[in-house]
Amino acid sequence: MPLVTSKEMLLRAQQEGYAVGAFNANNMECVKAVIEAAEEEKAPVILQVSQGAIKYAGLEMAAAMVMTAARLSPVPVALHLDHGTSFEQNIQCLLAGFTSLMYDGSAEPLEKNIAVSARITEIAHLKKVPVECELGKIPKVEEFFGADEIIALSKEKDISKVVDVVRKKAGEKTEQLMADPAQAEEFVRRTSADSLAAAIGSIHAMWDDIQPIRIDRVKALRAATNIPLVLHGSSGVIRTRKDAQERGITLKENEGTLEDAVEAGVAKVNVATAINMAFLAASKKAFEKSPDERDIRKILLPGLQAAKDLVKSYMRLLGSSGRAQATAASGSAKAVAVHGEE
Repeated sequence: MPLVTSKEMLLRAQQEGYAVGAFNANNMECVKAVIEAAEEEKAPVILQVSQGAIKYAGLEMAAAMVMTAARLSPVPVALHLDHGTSFEQNIQCLLAGFTSLMYDGSAEPLEKNIAVSARITEIAHLKKVPVECELGKIPKVEEFFGADEIIALSKEKDISKVVDVVRKKAGEKTEQLMADPAQAEEFVRRTSADSLAAAIGSIHAMWDDIQPIRIDRVKALRAATNIPLVLHGSSGVIRTRKDAQERGITLKENEGTLEDAVEAGVAKVNVATAINMAFLAASKKAFEKSPDERDIRKILLPGLQAAKDLVKSYMRLLGSSGRAQATAASGSAKAVAVHGEE
């Protein structure tokens, strides 16, 4: 079916208390894994082109893979720009047929972030394309740990010990970088952003799902903005309270899990690192089993399957499984408008 915008997907998710998964279109295998998972789960899905994918494959190639996969699929698919770096890049993606944009002005002074975000939304809305904007700053794990430390911590079997180390080294700064609800209300009012990637305690590119989310901040942002909230860095977030208990992770007051965050108002969840790790681990295992294999597809296929299985598990956790038909019905008119076929 034609690409749909993310706006209808996320508004419906917000209203009905679930979240839509957004997965990175890093290569053909990843795109295929996500689409097949969405079809089997009957889930709406967002495939996003990251800055890394743009550098790797080029904007046109990465976008074309998603467009082709969406056209051949019966489930609703949105093509999203992840962490758009500038006004120019967002407009380039708008003209290229993206049905969801993002401007990440988190590194800029607040007034510049507001000004650029507002300018992008003003133009994108003329094409009925929604825009995600970022407020606060979602840090990267490399800001706290060196490569050797990450390797050592990823091998540590005592998860509670790892959590304590992360809290000690990253907790205070992560807290300081979180989005302020009062500031968020003004930001949304002045920018007309359709969704908000708000810093709420997650960390980009974590090696394991051990990081809690500040649920009190999610609730306050939800009340202040009344637009769909987006969780970045979810690969490192504890998935459920049961997982936390089984792994010996003690949640403090106002802390919660990915499941709690969705219940509190998060409507879009970005997943990248966890999918990459699953893909690489399965492909590595296949190569080690058959090091003389000359058909690259036989090495990559187990990676595709591992990624697909993980995507399906996220869709079930987020509650988006079984929501495709209703989302397609609500978004079909907008999909036609975006592509100029009305």
